[in-house]
Amino acid sequence: MHKRFLAFSLAFFLFLPLTANALGVGDTITSFSGTDLDGKPVDLAKVIGKQPVMLIFWASWCPNCKREVPEINKFYEKYGPQGMAFVGINVGFNDSIGRARAFIEITKMAYPVLFDTKGTLSKQYKVQGVPTIIVANKQGRVISRSFGAPELTDEQFKQLNQ
Repeated sequence: MHKRFLAFSLAFFLFLPLTANALGVGDTITSFSGTDLDGKPVDLAKVIGKQPVMLIFWASWCPNCKREVPEINKFYEKYGPQGMAFVGINVGFNDSIGRARAFIEITKMAYPVLFDTKGTLSKQYKVQGVPTIIVANKQGRVISRSFGAPELTDEQFKQLNQ
């Protein structure tokens, strides 16, 4: 028991500085562009200032990521047509495009996905674990950063558009 506590304490204090620098509530997301796994362009600069956005950082080897997809798909089906942008970002760490595609097919992920081959976006957004889900309002201000599907009600969605 003592060894477990010591290991947890050590991990907590080693990773605390990393999470302290993470992009948090009130910070502004930065734009990026790329091509999703279907070959379609994704340009966040065209979204910020016009519509709220949900960024979903995930990996094919992550069991929690697999559990979150159905919930995010529900948000996508409900709020996507109302103007919310959704972008999945495979962190690329210990993953491959082939495994990402298989994961997308198995989970029936409905939103566009970028593959972060070099980890650039993961570093830019200071992702420390997956799933990391960032929700930003229309102005690009982070209103939620979570390690799983966030709470998102109709009232909260309306506030994202103000």
